[in-house]
Amino acid sequence: MRPSALQDVASAMAAHPKVSFVALTTGPTNLVAVVNCRDTEDLARYLTERVAPLDGIATMETAPVIRTVKRAGPPLRL
Repeated sequence: MRPSALQDVASAMAAHPKVSFVALTTGPTNLVAVVNCRDTEDLARYLTERVAPLDGIATMETAPVIRTVKRAGPPLRL
């Protein structure tokens, strides 16, 4: 992502209803976002229709969560 577009992209993503968390980061990625999708088709649609068109996006990397063990707050029972 172009550094000059970072804040605009972060703000645009933060406004999306599917996004529950957005943060500017250091290192190889400039931005991390948590997106809540129904399934992989919904995720693919979100990435191609909502994220890819944002000016400043050069690449994307996804890491779908397959199981949450702990969230902010008390531990979840397994």
